[in-house]
Amino acid sequence: MSGAVEVLSLGGTIVMSEDSRGESARPDDAAGARLLAAVGGDVELRPRSLANTSSSDVRPHHLRAVLEHARAAVDAGAAGAVLTHGTDTLEETAFLLDRYWDREAPLVVTGAMRPASALGADGPANLRDAVRTAIAPSARGLGVLVVFDGHAHAADRVVKTSSRSVSAFASEPAGPLAIVGAEDLRLLHLPLPRGPRTAGSPPDRFPAVPLLTAGLDEDLALLDHVPAGAIAGLVVDGVGMGHVSPAAMPRLRGLLGAGVPVVVAARPFGGGTSTHHYGYPGSEVDLLDAGAVMAGLLPAPKARLLLQVLLAEGAPADGIRTAFGTYAS
Repeated sequence: MSGAVEVLSLGGTIVMSEDSRGESARPDDAAGARLLAAVGGDVELRPRSLANTSSSDVRPHHLRAVLEHARAAVDAGAAGAVLTHGTDTLEETAFLLDRYWDREAPLVVTGAMRPASALGADGPANLRDAVRTAIAPSARGLGVLVVFDGHAHAADRVVKTSSRSVSAFASEPAGPLAIVGAEDLRLLHLPLPRGPRTAGSPPDRFPAVPLLTAGLDEDLALLDHVPAGAIAGLVVDGVGMGHVSPAAMPRLRGLLGAGVPVVVAARPFGGGTSTHHYGYPGSEVDLLDAGAVMAGLLPAPKARLLLQVLLAEGAPADGIRTAFGTYAS
C-alpha cells in the first residue's frame, strides 16, 4: 500500500472565497490549489475536483461519482480517500456514503466553517487531519469518517450542531470516535460493528420521501393535500421521544393503511426515540400500534435517507423495521 491519498472535492466553504468586504463567500476554483499547497507534508495527494457547489445542491449523482473514484483509487493502492464537502449537508453525505462504502480503506469527509480567504480559515487544518486519518492504521475498517476540528466521528452518529462555530460537529450518544494524531487515531471508545452495506451506488434519483416536523399546533394537515401515490414514504421529526399530536394520527394511519411507510424521529439532539414510555394518543406507543417505525438514535435527515435507500432497494416492511432497529435507543 502506498501513502498516496485521493482527495476528491465537491466544493463547499472550504474552497470558497469572500468579497473585498469579507462577506458573500462564493465558490472559487483557485482556492482548491491553495488549500492543497497549505497542507504540505510527505503524503502524496492526488486531487480530483468533481464539482464546486454548495452542499445544499449535492445530489445522488455526485455521490455516485465519489464512490466510483474513491473505490478505484484504493483498489489501485491508495491508502485511503478524502472528500471535501460543504458542511450544511455533510453529515447526510457521510451517512449515505457509509451505506455504500465497502472497502477496508477509510473514506474521510471534511470541510470548513470559514472560507479559504478568511483570517483563521479552518480548511487547511481540517484537510491535514483528514489526510492523516485516511492513512491511519486504526481507521481501517471503520467505514466513512467525518473529520473536523481535530476529531474523527462515525458517519452514522455525527451531527452538525452549530451554524457558525469551527467546532461545528458532535456525535450522539458517545461523543467523537477519536482524536486525530500525527501518526494514528487515538480512539476514545470502541466503535459499534457496522451494519449491512448496500451493494453498488445510489440511484440517480431516490423515491420521494418528504420530511415533516411535529410541533405546537401542528397536525400535519399538509398530508390532506398529497395525492395518492405521490410519496413513497414519510419521515416525521417528532417532539420529545417521537410524538405527534392526536389530530395527526388519522392522517398517519391513512398513509400506513395505504402501504406508505412512516418513520418517526426525535427532534431533540440527544436520547432518540422511545418504544414504551408514553401511551397517550400520538405517543410512540400509539404510533407503533398504528404501524409506524421509530428512528431510534438516527436524526430525521438521516432517517429520511435510510428510508429512501431501503425503498430504492425494494425492502419490505419488515426489512425497513429491521434496518431501523440497528439504531434503536
